[in-house]
Amino acid sequence: MSAAEVDSTLAVPARETTADDETTAAGNSRLDGMRAVLTRASWMWDNGQVLTCAFVENPGNAIQQSKVISIAKEWERYANIKLDFESTTKNPEEAIIRISFSVPGLGTWSHIGKTALAETRGRATMGLGQVYPHSANANPDERESEEGDKLKLKEKEAIEFFKSVMFPPWTEEDTRRFFLDVYNQREVSNYSSVDLTSIMMYFMPAELNEQGIEVPSNYELSALDKAFAFLNYPFFGGPTSDASRTLDNALDTIGVTGKFRESITAEFNENDWRGVRAEFVRWALNAKAEASKEEAVAEREAEAGFRVQTDS
Repeated sequence: MSAAEVDSTLAVPARETTADDETTAAGNSRLDGMRAVLTRASWMWDNGQVLTCAFVENPGNAIQQSKVISIAKEWERYANIKLDFESTTKNPEEAIIRISFSVPGLGTWSHIGKTALAETRGRATMGLGQVYPHSANANPDERESEEGDKLKLKEKEAIEFFKSVMFPPWTEEDTRRFFLDVYNQREVSNYSSVDLTSIMMYFMPAELNEQGIEVPSNYELSALDKAFAFLNYPFFGGPTSDASRTLDNALDTIGVTGKFRESITAEFNENDWRGVRAEFVRWALNAKAEASKEEAVAEREAEAGFRVQTDS
């Protein structure tokens, strides 16, 4: 089943700032993406973990719950993790993942991975409601398109857009909190590059970015979604329920080659999921670092060219 009926936007916790963050933006932006890779890795569940799930507070009706369950179960085909919606039916407050249907207009939100464990017992760790975007997957105020271009948001247009399409209308504060500020989180996933076909992406009308590029709504898991799920939560001793999802397939899809591919494969052959995840994170860190370096070099060259033109 597709995810068309139920949105699944992930709210991104605000990044803590330190004195180091007050230094040059260019230098820190290169580090932020790498920090985020490590942070996201620390939020992941253990491989093969059973996560009890239940509906709390505004639990929705049976049809809504059934749709949520069927969509959530789709991840089990590609990630070695179990979503258990049965064990805590009678005591939903004890579930690890507690789902509520939010008041319309408040948006859809969720704790990410193990951050759900910090929520007060019995309170929702995920809210599903009327929402415009899908979910934050990358550095959104400078998002790369499939062609490598950056999508730079138009703040004024975004504020007017959400005021007109949300009910009740979003204020400027709402838009900044739930859309623009979320986009200002640097590189909030461990994807090495942005996948516009990912189910984790926001829909974005062309008029909300400088390039005039529309980011489509995605209601199916992309090839990269499946590959990343498999490598972060690998199946050993056999394929996933999708016969095409194998280690080699996942590595090919993501583009892992050379020494990183060899090290991930070696850990996989030892049935060591922690080793697979650690080596995959090491690859992601390297990919982030290389991409950030190329971007910084290009910016310096462009700035130098601008100065030459100005001086002449």
